[in-house]
Amino acid sequence: MYLKAVEINGFKSFGDKVYIDFNRGITSIVGPNGSGKSNILDAVLWVLGEQSYKNIRAKESQDVIFSGGKEKKPATKAEVSLIIDNTDRYLDLDNDTVKITRRIHISGENEYLINDTKSRLKEIGTLFLDTGIGKTAYSVIGQGKVERIINSSPKEIKSIIEEAAGIKKLQANRIEAQKNLANIEINLDKVEFILNETRENKNKIEKQAELAQKYIDLRDEKSSLAKGIYITELEQKEKNLSENEDIKEKYQTECFDLQEKLNKTLERLNTIDLEKEEVKKEKLLIDSRNKELRNIISEKEKEKAVTSERLDNVKKEKLVKEEYILHLDNKIEKKVEEITESKNKKDEISKNILEMAAANKEFENKILNLETIKTQKSDLIENRNKKVRDLELEKQLASNEIENNEKKLKSSQDEVENFKKELEEANKKLLANNEEKDLVHSQLEARKEELTKTEERNEFLVNQLSEISKSINKLSQDIREFEYQEKTSSGKLEALVRMDENNEGFFKGVKEVLNSGINGIDGVLISLIKFDEKFEKAVEAAIPGNLQDIIVEDKEVAKKCIAFLTEKKLGRASFLALDTIKPNRREFKANINGVLGLAADLITADKKYQKVIDFIFGGLLIVENIDIATDILNKNLFSGNIVTLTGELVSSRGRITGGENQKSTINQIFERKKEIKILEEKVTNLKSKITEGSKKREDLSIRLESYENEVDKIDSLEDNIRKSIELLKKDFENLAEKSEKISKDIRSISFNIEDAEKYKTSYQDRISSSFSTIEETEKHIASLKKDIEIDENLLKQTISEIDTLNKQFSDTRILFLNNQSTIEQLEKDIHSKEIENVELQEEKEKNSKIVIELSQNIQELETLEEELQSQIEEHTKIYNSENRDIETLNEREQNLSNEERELSKDKSKLETDLLHANDRFEKIVEVIEKIKTDILNINEKLNELIEITAQVIEVGKLKSSKEHLRSLENKLNNFGDVNLLAINEFKQLKERYDYLARERDDVVKSRKQVMDLIQEIDERIHEDFHTTYQNINENFNKMCDETIRNTEGRLNIINPEDFENCGIEIFVKFKNKKKQPLSLLSGGEKSMVAIAFIMAIFMYKPSPFTFLDEIEAALDEKNTKNLLGKLRDFTDKSQFILITHNKETMKESDSIFGVTMNKEIGISKIVSPDKITKILSENKENN
Repeated sequence: MYLKAVEINGFKSFGDKVYIDFNRGITSIVGPNGSGKSNILDAVLWVLGEQSYKNIRAKESQDVIFSGGKEKKPATKAEVSLIIDNTDRYLDLDNDTVKITRRIHISGENEYLINDTKSRLKEIGTLFLDTGIGKTAYSVIGQGKVERIINSSPKEIKSIIEEAAGIKKLQANRIEAQKNLANIEINLDKVEFILNETRENKNKIEKQAELAQKYIDLRDEKSSLAKGIYITELEQKEKNLSENEDIKEKYQTECFDLQEKLNKTLERLNTIDLEKEEVKKEKLLIDSRNKELRNIISEKEKEKAVTSERLDNVKKEKLVKEEYILHLDNKIEKKVEEITESKNKKDEISKNILEMAAANKEFENKILNLETIKTQKSDLIENRNKKVRDLELEKQLASNEIENNEKKLKSSQDEVENFKKELEEANKKLLANNEEKDLVHSQLEARKEELTKTEERNEFLVNQLSEISKSINKLSQDIREFEYQEKTSSGKLEALVRMDENNEGFFKGVKEVLNSGINGIDGVLISLIKFDEKFEKAVEAAIPGNLQDIIVEDKEVAKKCIAFLTEKKLGRASFLALDTIKPNRREFKANINGVLGLAADLITADKKYQKVIDFIFGGLLIVENIDIATDILNKNLFSGNIVTLTGELVSSRGRITGGENQKSTINQIFERKKEIKILEEKVTNLKSKITEGSKKREDLSIRLESYENEVDKIDSLEDNIRKSIELLKKDFENLAEKSEKISKDIRSISFNIEDAEKYKTSYQDRISSSFSTIEETEKHIASLKKDIEIDENLLKQTISEIDTLNKQFSDTRILFLNNQSTIEQLEKDIHSKEIENVELQEEKEKNSKIVIELSQNIQELETLEEELQSQIEEHTKIYNSENRDIETLNEREQNLSNEERELSKDKSKLETDLLHANDRFEKIVEVIEKIKTDILNINEKLNELIEITAQVIEVGKLKSSKEHLRSLENKLNNFGDVNLLAINEFKQLKERYDYLARERDDVVKSRKQVMDLIQEIDERIHEDFHTTYQNINENFNKMCDETIRNTEGRLNIINPEDFENCGIEIFVKFKNKKKQPLSLLSGGEKSMVAIAFIMAIFMYKPSPFTFLDEIEAALDEKNTKNLLGKLRDFTDKSQFILITHNKETMKESDSIFGVTMNKEIGISKIVSPDKITKILSENKENN
């Protein structure tokens, strides 16, 4: 790599654009003083990023822009470019030629470009890191810089060696690694925070998941046991069915036999009737009289038989009602005891609450008093701490006073000696010095004001960055929380929707039809209607069986569905065909408070289903409570059913149904649909929050990046201003010190040494006084600290007492609230039991009235039976009396009658036996039908449990198994609300927790890797630095020996144990002289040593190109030749560009060009190498 050319336009004296070509080897730039030669070197420094305008011989940024000349207007910008050959890829850019440009506008705005592409100063600095090229490196050595290198601080010399060691890039990498480490620490904190949060959520949901798993296991066990019981019961039912079929056949045979016997008896009776007909003719007159009598007797006997049967039934009914009344008496007595017990318990707890309320008041007063003491003590401690800080400040001020007075004392002692020697020059220098000092002071104040504004802006931006970062972190945390909630809710919603889509909760038959894909199915009634949530219990209570009715287009679809269920044996379902149902709407026109309206008007659906609404809900009235319902029923105001908001149902015929069940299937479907709606709204809301939060975070991130960029610029600007201020301060201090010294010299003429002694005494008195002040202040501080320690102990004791009381108060308060809750529950129980008691009393009263009515009925029936018996006896007596005269005629008839009676008895017995046989037959048929229905129901239940593995249940253990089943059902009911989604949620949380734990481990691993990298970089930096230091130290000794005969040179590390703060000092030892630091050498010796030091660096790591400005100015001819010889040795590795007036240097140069300036025009021009060679030749010939 080498410098091909420099392009300058509008920079300092180069008002016109110039393009300077450079060759390899040694190039000399020549020209008279003031022509602008050094401006070329300033231009190179400037384009490499120099920010201190003093280092390029300017006061401010405007000074580097061409200020104009005769017939040449001032430039509006300055621009310098370095064109570098990079065919060896020395620079980390894939270009054969690299162009580095810096441009400044009249407004003060700087631009940096790499290959004509906008870049940043930092990127240019990074490009040249460890190359030896840069604004602070050793590639550009201007006028006086040789001496400045020698006079540099140990840290500055160390920085030069670091550049030669090539560790600047390592140091930059170390800084970057430290930033990465800080970011990793932040990420680790974030991951730890989220991990802890996830752990808490996981732990919370874990118990719910365990409970849900227990519930599922118990439910599966219940289902398995139930299926086993159903199978065993099915086997028993089928066995019973077979046995009863046999009994049915037996009863049927018996009925046939009895019917046959009855038919024969009837035939004989008909024969007897014919024989008796002949007798009847003979006694026609008697028969005609007695016919009516016999009929009357027969009717009366029949009526008596019916009356006796009714009397027996009424007596039995009365006995049942009396036993039921005794049962109600027992229940009422128990209910009264429960009410009394609850009231006693309530009174006892109420008494405890009154006592606790007083105790709570006492606790609050105690805590209030202690809080007051705590506040007083805290204020007292704060005041004393403030006094201590004030005293510490006084002490510090006294110490500063001592230091200032000691300095002044020493100054006054030195002034007496120094001012006498410089008195003659003082008056001449004072005026000029003061003018220059005032100018520097005004510049310093301006820069300070600029720095203050910059710092204020920087502070504002830093605060804004902090606030924005906090806001971004808070938003990120909120977004993570919203995303987690959205994910959880979406998962739950998806599960519920899936359950809804799969028709979970519907009867098996209903579900199978819905999933069958048969055309013409619109859906289930419950899914197609809408109503206010408050009507939910009313609807469920009024039509529980209809809510799962399937609405189909027509009866043909219904037939298809039924055929499908029958064929597949998938259960049963009810259908509402839109072409067959008839609306059944009743009207209610009365205006009664509490009547909400017809259900058909309160429930909505698609217009298509209005017939269904009228059919199902047209005869249902919804009211607020049971009292309104019964009132409407009693007044016959509505002919349909009435239902209340709480689910009590009053039928049109007076039946009242009510109470509370466990959550039914329909209720669960209602709950699921409500939860789906709530979750959909929640998920939509969360997504909106996430989008809004992400937008806010993105906006804040843009602002953050903008502020960060501005902070970077301000940091750079602050650095430049501070450097400028430091330089101005040094200049001002130098001028002030010089002015003070001159003034003191002048005053020393008028005042004698005694005045200085007076000042000395005054300063000593002030120092003594300050020491006394410090001693008294320290005593006072010690006393106050002791008082503060006592007060802090008392404050801790008070805080401890407050914590103890708070704990006690917390326990008492919890007990107080629990008792209040218990009283509320007891009041509800008492109210409920009192209502139950009233209902029992009403039931008892109602049954007592029935018993009275039955007693009256018995008495009436007994009277009727006696009257009938009397009438029968009376008519029989008359009948016998009238037939005595025809006994003879009746003898045969009697015989026939006797036979007839016998046959009638047989007939009655046969009829009774046949009736009983038929009754038995019908009953066994009913039993068989019931068994078949039970078998059908069991099969339907088994179909619902088709995927469940059944337990084997023996017949002998059937009863105990049913008890166990009831026990399992009770356990399931006791579970209460179980979050079945918790299992999946816990699984997701556990997976997230495990993922975060792995991520945390990865971050911890990354942190260790970065820390190891930093350690590795530190070791590499130390190793490379010490290797470079040793090599340059050896080279320096060698160069001192070669360039300055018989001279030893050595570099010495100061404070080597602290690498960051260590420095390097240069020592030399001339022949016959002691080893001494450079500060004690003469000017010529310093120049020779500085050149030796620079050459020592070049020996280790030469810069690709180096600018040297009159480096040989202080050397004699011999040393100049020696220097040029050494430079020639390095030309194979480095390119040298020398600004010189030395003829020897010009002779040894490989190429040469000149710089000239017309003073009238004020613009520097470049003189070509040919012209320079011609001029030199002419001068040589003239000489």
